[in-house]
Amino acid sequence: MGAVNTHLHSANLNQKRRRITTSGGPFATIPREIVRTMLKYFTIYEVAQLQRLVCLEFRDAGQERIHERGGKKLFEEGMAFWDGLDNQILDEERGWLLLQASRGAGCRMDAIVDKLDRNLYATNEEKQKILKDLKEITTKSPYHWVDYYIGKCYNKGFGGEEHKHQAVVWLNRAINGGNTQAMVDLGHAYEDGRLGLTQSSTKANEFYALSKRKSPVLHALSSFHYLLRRKWYNKRIDAQEARFNLGNRYENGNGVEIDFNRCVELWEQSAKQGHVGSQFALSCLYRTGSEDNENGNRMTIPKNHPLHFKWALAAAKQGDADGQRCTGDCYDAGWGVEQNYASAFEWYMKAAEQENAVAQLFIGDYFEEGKGRDIDLIQALFWYRKAAAQEDQEAMAAVERLA
Repeated sequence: MGAVNTHLHSANLNQKRRRITTSGGPFATIPREIVRTMLKYFTIYEVAQLQRLVCLEFRDAGQERIHERGGKKLFEEGMAFWDGLDNQILDEERGWLLLQASRGAGCRMDAIVDKLDRNLYATNEEKQKILKDLKEITTKSPYHWVDYYIGKCYNKGFGGEEHKHQAVVWLNRAINGGNTQAMVDLGHAYEDGRLGLTQSSTKANEFYALSKRKSPVLHALSSFHYLLRRKWYNKRIDAQEARFNLGNRYENGNGVEIDFNRCVELWEQSAKQGHVGSQFALSCLYRTGSEDNENGNRMTIPKNHPLHFKWALAAAKQGDADGQRCTGDCYDAGWGVEQNYASAFEWYMKAAEQENAVAQLFIGDYFEEGKGRDIDLIQALFWYRKAAAQEDQEAMAAVERLA
């Protein structure tokens, strides 16, 4: 019995060894005759050297593929942060760094996209070169962003006017790969009846709905044909303006559901980067609160005079007349800052000199009432008249009273 077991164990080991030394797959079935035939024409050393070269080629190709795939991942993440895709918050600085890193990781896409977005092509040969490069990439390693930009090239007429409809084919391929931007662009094409498509608001809305699941930001912007323009030389300004406009839509429910928290989030991102419109919008919102307490509930964004003053002052320091007038209001009423008539007058005057009618009216009040200074009815009348010339009703009444 022991001998039988020993025999079986030995047979199993031999079977395992045979499995281990067999490559498997189609090469495992190649007849030994082929090997014998090769050895008729090549020495064993030549066959071994050839095998070594083939192995090195496979190794290098594999390393390049791994390197390239890492670059694609960086490119995809960069695009997501740059344009607010895949539910990411818009963060163009982080996106830019990731896109730059993708170049270093072997991804050619960012360099090609840069040329497209900056219109760095002048001749048909250059256009064809870009299209050829993109098709070469998608042939070797299919990727939804490559498909999207091939579609964009056809849309721009790179393949000739007669081939513009090819854009639809490539955009659909990109959509199948999950590309949000392609969903938006094809939605626009249906909405406008372009690229050989029959105009259909229903189809357009279907694609917009698809994009909304992955990127509420891009979806909301797409509804108004106000897409983020990816230009390196003014990327900061474009992104700030886009966030500001999208914040307005969330505040007013224009094309999206009202969401004051999202509105504030978007405005703050731009305001912190110096966007005056966002700074003043935040100031106004914190001055009154979100005013959505019709049923006795707390406002989503309550009044906050310190923040009202903070953002009004930020806009005022950049020369915004409305921000200067609101900063004057804060000093006048003691909102978020210690009451100071002299400082209020100073900021009102800055705004008044920029023809802000409300500030001109308040300067007139200060001179008429002697707030923080001696009464001067001549100066009061002067400023009332300037405000009245802009049809300010209170100023008109003051002119009649003092004239």
